[in-house]
Amino acid sequence: MTSSSGKRVKTMASKKKDKEPEQAHSSRFLSRKHEKHFKVVQNRRLLMERKVGMIPNFAPQFGEQLLGRNWGKLATYPAPANIVVVKEFYTNARKIGDYLAEDYLGYVRGHAIRYDPNSINSFLGTEWVGEQCQFALCMEEGIDFDDVESVLCVPGGHFKRNRIGSVVNIRRTDLNPLANYWMAFSHANIQPCSHVSDITLSRALILYCVIRNLNVNIGHVIANEIQMCANTINIKAPLRHPSLITYLCKIARVDTSAPLFERPRKVFDEAYYRQYSRGEEAAQPVPPRPPHRERGQAHSQASAETHEADPLHMRDMYMSLIGAQLQSIHRGQVATVELLECMIHPQHTGGLWMSSIMW
Repeated sequence: MTSSSGKRVKTMASKKKDKEPEQAHSSRFLSRKHEKHFKVVQNRRLLMERKVGMIPNFAPQFGEQLLGRNWGKLATYPAPANIVVVKEFYTNARKIGDYLAEDYLGYVRGHAIRYDPNSINSFLGTEWVGEQCQFALCMEEGIDFDDVESVLCVPGGHFKRNRIGSVVNIRRTDLNPLANYWMAFSHANIQPCSHVSDITLSRALILYCVIRNLNVNIGHVIANEIQMCANTINIKAPLRHPSLITYLCKIARVDTSAPLFERPRKVFDEAYYRQYSRGEEAAQPVPPRPPHRERGQAHSQASAETHEADPLHMRDMYMSLIGAQLQSIHRGQVATVELLECMIHPQHTGGLWMSSIMW
């Protein structure tokens, strides 16, 4: 299991312009071995991210925690991914022979693509000042599993263990509603996974740290996910974070406007969550639209424009988060006034007063 490091990763991006790798085999591949590996990557599907829609009233804590961590863009950035660009990125990001000795460095069509923690945090608008990542600490030093179970599970829920007593996973049905909501979001945009019937230890610890309000270097978590995906021996494993990778390639001035594209999966909202909780989600990607040759350049331009963030969606997302936060503040005010009322007039019951002013 790969652990994250909370330490800030130093890159040369601020000191000198990235250079394309020396002696590239072609404009698309670093070596003949990478070109051969592309045939394997071509058969791997994309596991698209999801946008977060309107957050339902039954999950206000999720909205508060998302807003409190400044992870708003993580919930709203997903856009159509360029299928070929993503597959070329993953082909060249694989470490084969002496190529790409530097961590978190890819190569697409003559451009170096940095996907290190700082680059990802910068794109997401999150800052990491270098303190110890508590998620990484949990992974390296271990954690009190009883406490994790108390935070994530319904009464009676617990980790499943193997024959020698080692922790394996938690079944989704054992998670409480808030943990279930975070699991769905994490499986889409943080640690992508199409297997949704249970949650592994590392993924459970992400949820635990978020709900416990422990700090998480989200850029490092995602960078590690991309690196593991590029170097996995599982030739059927889906390609993770394709929308993010398309953005990073576009920032590096790779032309990402030419079809084919694949759209983000179903929006993460109340309807999806209820369906997900029932286990009806098939976790299959939305098939890409076939290109229309007769449209020519106009189609390519329209497809490229879909990569830009939708301001109306961003507005709805933040209005939903603010609404959840206001509801939380209101509940706290109600509880405070009720307590004062009981102290001044002990004979009165706060419940009657509370029911008269609830929204």
